[in-house]
Amino acid sequence: EEFRLFFSFISLAFGSDQDYQIDIINELDLANATYGITQVAGLHNSSKAFLFRDVGRAVLAPAHITEKVVQLFRSKSEFTFLASIQQKSSTSGVIFSIHESEHR
Repeated sequence: EEFRLFFSFISLAFGSDQDYQIDIINELDLANATYGITQVAGLHNSSKAFLFRDVGRAVLAPAHITEKVVQLFRSKSEFTFLASIQQKSSTSGVIFSIHESEHR
């Protein structure tokens, strides 16, 4: 069964200052950072979205974004995750996951 999930806006915010906000979709290099995912038109005007189709899929952020997120997590005790999602019924999946490992 095919799993389809659209992410049209993904943002991490560690406060109201723009230096502490990351628009994850705009930071990804889809040609080199994903598999099992297609970039499509988003749910909002002129926005980008991810369509998760295949059984195996991954989104990997560039090293400079990963480092920025890790530094923000170390310096802040709270954060906000914002996403616009359209998901077909009878499907499930992980919306947001953070892993710390030397091998990731």
